[in-house]
Amino acid sequence: MADERAAVLPPASGLIAARISLEYGSHEEFAQTVERALARGGDRGATMVAYLDRGDLAIRIPREDGPTWNAVPLVHIQRARTPTADEWGTANAVLEKLERYR
Repeated sequence: MADERAAVLPPASGLIAARISLEYGSHEEFAQTVERALARGGDRGATMVAYLDRGDLAIRIPREDGPTWNAVPLVHIQRARTPTADEWGTANAVLEKLERYR
């Protein structure tokens, strides 16, 4: 039984691409991490966030992981579709602003 869903890969350029590589390693490791998060999140999906105090990236599951006051959502990932280039671009712009003020 083949999985028809494409793996979620990070963008090829920008600060967010560099930070994902730093946090998760290779693109394959990032894709595996996202797949595990999507398996936990089911229909709710998963949200990549940046923590304000540390600057770290993380993947949170809506309504499963507790609320957090110090995380900024960057991009929401769902099983049915992968983030678009525009969504990654917006996430990159937000991350650049956060880095400037951190």
